[in-house]
Amino acid sequence: MTENCKLIIAFFPKEGRRAERSTVDRLLRSHPIRVERVEETASGILVFAESTRCESLDLTHMREDLWKQGQAEGYSTRLQRECLFKAMHSLSL
Repeated sequence: MTENCKLIIAFFPKEGRRAERSTVDRLLRSHPIRVERVEETASGILVFAESTRCESLDLTHMREDLWKQGQAEGYSTRLQRECLFKAMHSLSL
């Protein structure tokens, strides 16, 4: 049994393309996540979500699948646990 984990999934459109919320929504539908919030930024779309499949192999498969699907739609896609994202962005050097 796994516990839920919070994720941040980023969709960055390839050069010359626009980020489309409807495309991102369609890509996410086939994955075991619940979207909590979506932020559209100048560089792309950030999705804050929760997944019920948080074991390493499940997340690796989801990351690879989203990367492939995103590439086909013109996106560079990144998936990371929210706790790691926050830790990386709170470091002061």
